[in-house]
Amino acid sequence: MKKLLSVVLALAIVVLSVSPIASADKSGFAVSESVIVVSSDASATDTFAAQKLKFYLDKIIGSGIEIVTDDTDIADYEICVGATNRAETEFSGSADGSYIITSTDKNIFISGAGNKGTINGVYAFLEKYCGCHWYESEVIITPQNNALTIPDGISEEYTPFFEYTETDTKSSRDIEFSLANGLTGEVYRKFAVEEGSGVGYIGSFAHTLTTQFCKSATYFDEHPEYFALRNGKRTPNQLCLTNEKVKEIVTAEVLTLLEEYHNPDADIQIISLTQHDNFDYCLCDNCKAIDEQNGSQSGTMLTFVNEIARRVKEHGYDNVVFDTFAYQYTRKAPTQVKPREDVIVRLCSIECCFGHTLDDPNCEQNVDFMNDLREWGKICNRIYIWDYVHNYAQTLCVFPNFGVLQRNIQIFYENNVKGLYEEGNYYIDNSDAEFAEMRTYLLSKLMQNPYLDYSAEMNGYLNGVYGPGGCYIREFIDTITRHAVTDNKHLSIYQDAEKTLHGMTDEEIEKCNELWKKAKATAETDEQMQQIRRSELSWRYWKAANKRSEFSRNQFPYLWMTEGKKLHDDLKEMNAVMFSEGGTRFLSDCELLYLYRVPSKWSVLYEEWFWDILNPVAIGIYNLLGTIYNIIN
Repeated sequence: MKKLLSVVLALAIVVLSVSPIASADKSGFAVSESVIVVSSDASATDTFAAQKLKFYLDKIIGSGIEIVTDDTDIADYEICVGATNRAETEFSGSADGSYIITSTDKNIFISGAGNKGTINGVYAFLEKYCGCHWYESEVIITPQNNALTIPDGISEEYTPFFEYTETDTKSSRDIEFSLANGLTGEVYRKFAVEEGSGVGYIGSFAHTLTTQFCKSATYFDEHPEYFALRNGKRTPNQLCLTNEKVKEIVTAEVLTLLEEYHNPDADIQIISLTQHDNFDYCLCDNCKAIDEQNGSQSGTMLTFVNEIARRVKEHGYDNVVFDTFAYQYTRKAPTQVKPREDVIVRLCSIECCFGHTLDDPNCEQNVDFMNDLREWGKICNRIYIWDYVHNYAQTLCVFPNFGVLQRNIQIFYENNVKGLYEEGNYYIDNSDAEFAEMRTYLLSKLMQNPYLDYSAEMNGYLNGVYGPGGCYIREFIDTITRHAVTDNKHLSIYQDAEKTLHGMTDEEIEKCNELWKKAKATAETDEQMQQIRRSELSWRYWKAANKRSEFSRNQFPYLWMTEGKKLHDDLKEMNAVMFSEGGTRFLSDCELLYLYRVPSKWSVLYEEWFWDILNPVAIGIYNLLGTIYNIIN
């Protein structure tokens, strides 16, 4: 019952706080006859917001709109940006990023709170009332409409659902895309002061202990006692978190970092004190005792981070907070220690199933994660989530997790999560062969509002990026999403290509093939065709990995070999040459690999010296098979 009430309450908040209320007055506000008004002493962010509004409105109506200050005479039509003397707008929002948009037949008022509020309000106005969309960094929709009219009676207030929002891939590193779609983190981009700054990490944002703080490269040789004890030996892979000298070193290094990079005007700045990416936690008597008392290795980790935070706080850094992981061996909440108010716990979902929603009671690994989320929620007021939305083992293959993205973000919000990092294909520069950019857009919009019309957002992206063929690609996505999981089969972020779609029949595969053909047949521009071809690579990769359709072994070998060569050449043409996370598996040009093996083996990782001898034989057999095929056909 409590869960139902929380969902109803959340939905009510959305209806009251996010949905615009506009009249049906057809006269409305004539944009082409308006001026943009800012205060005579406008802040840098309000000035920037006004300039952005002018830039896009000029493109829409095809003429220049003037920006004036509020010490000039009142014009017939005014768009007031930020706090001006034109009207006292009642705005109850206080969280950074909150905004209000109101309109009459003569005035539009856009203002907000904190560093981001007015900027967020301007981009929301452009999207909701002017038809602009920022689908990708290079796909921005700005409709031409010199008769643009804004209805009066708009009364919209918005408060961000999360204080920290972050994702990756190419588009999210772009400032314009990030501003327009509400990303606030600064791991992959750095906002200028006039752009509203962001929520930034000082130094590295992950796996910092032994790499940034108390580095093993600096201390291990002379002081192995600073590091984790494993099976009677010290390892440089983790710290001994109960060693007093380690605490002194890390505190001093944090203070040195703050002396150089602290920004007292930022809302918050984060320092990450997080375990290295391995399981070599310390088993010395002191660490072990704390962990046993707390029922988890998070006991030593949180005790250590609390102590560093306390020592740094004594130096007056009031807007500095510390984050630490609840990750793998520290994922379970401790029973005896609680995080300080200035400590963030970043809970990581790496072990979860990403085909079932996190609250699916029949998915065991997700049930365990939800238990951990609830237990951390009992002791922590500032939970961040590190979530995963991509296949790191088979990057070039379809990853059908589209059915869980919205519900999972809703779950985070309903469990009082304050920040989200949705990690995707951050190494996209040479591995873009799937729907990573669409995920980035959808995740960005969902972090702005988890209760938006998800289907409409997806359709908008598909039509904006792929053109008329977007409807066929949507049908393809719906099809593969239905095959993401079954009751007893799951979807991990290290999924083999052979197990990413369950129960696809030959008829369904052929139907999907037809959908891609239709999408390409309706492309109106070279850009749309290129987008369609690139995304189709992931489908072709899946078929090749599963030996289905044109890659089936139930046909003359020359045919499926030729299809493998075509796929290889297209991957190379579009620079989709990196197979997985880590940078060790790149597309090989060895014919013996791509003519005879499944694509997960088309990597330099699988090359051996003797293949240079065998490769000419492989090519000769392929050419011979081609000759035979042409003779008999």
